[in-house]
Amino acid sequence: MLAYIVRRVLFSLLVLFFLSVAVFYIVALAGNPLAELRQNPQITGADLDRIAAIYGLDQPLYVQYGIWMRDMIFYGDFGISFRQRTEVTSIIADRIWPTVMLIGSSLILGLALGIPLGIYSAIKQYSTLDKTVTFLSFVGFSTPVFLLGLILQLVFAIYLADLLGYRIFPVSGMDTGSTLELLRSLALPVTALAVTSVAVYSRFQRSAMLDVLAADYLRTARAKGLSRKVVYLKHALRNALIPIVTIVALELVTLLAGAIVVETVFSWPGMGFLLIQSLNQGDYNVARAIIMIIGVLTVLFNLLADLLYSVVDPRVSYN
Repeated sequence: MLAYIVRRVLFSLLVLFFLSVAVFYIVALAGNPLAELRQNPQITGADLDRIAAIYGLDQPLYVQYGIWMRDMIFYGDFGISFRQRTEVTSIIADRIWPTVMLIGSSLILGLALGIPLGIYSAIKQYSTLDKTVTFLSFVGFSTPVFLLGLILQLVFAIYLADLLGYRIFPVSGMDTGSTLELLRSLALPVTALAVTSVAVYSRFQRSAMLDVLAADYLRTARAKGLSRKVVYLKHALRNALIPIVTIVALELVTLLAGAIVVETVFSWPGMGFLLIQSLNQGDYNVARAIIMIIGVLTVLFNLLADLLYSVVDPRVSYN
């Protein structure tokens, strides 16, 4: 197990290295920060020379990359925003909590709805409920997040407001005036982001539950006269939940990607919306930092999925 962890960590570091190279050079193709700084009338010649010296902006790209990686790894410093003339870490710090709220709420909602629906679909296989859940799952898989977000805005934030004479759900933004206002702001973006998760969890949970229900030990449990409740909850569900552990970790990666789209559609002040703004405005260091954070989290979630799978299922061997 220890050898496997070491191999995975080393491989993950290698992936992150290549990701950092790709991110730095691709973002650099968008424009020359030194040229843009020279066009900024608020930056004097002395300030320009100091910024260029610190970040190597007058040096070749590989030198700039080395400075960027050094500061990021050893000092946790992503540099400064050349547009806002503020440290990137302080800009991103203000956007972390909104994204955590959005992704966390979507994850909880997806699990709370998806797992029970998958279990009941398996128990009531080929029933009307099972067919309905299957159909809705396919719809959830097939509907793009941005389209679903726009539909929710149109129906619940505009049409419903016209019908009732007042607006229950805001069209965009995050209102932190009170807990109720915050929940109202969260409702539509969380729903848009959670629909795919509900579809994923319900389908995988149904499949896992059906596999377990067909196992020999379940037939033995029924033959012993155990109640259906004990058979389903104590024996079947425990093993049927094992694949969901991996799916949850991998779904977090999907939620991270989906959050970028949802935050943009709903103008949600999170990291995803900040990423799009930074790319549009040429705020290169901010864009690089957010992409690297997403990359690190993606690699971490994949590693965590593998390790947790061995914990919940001791039969898994990594020799």
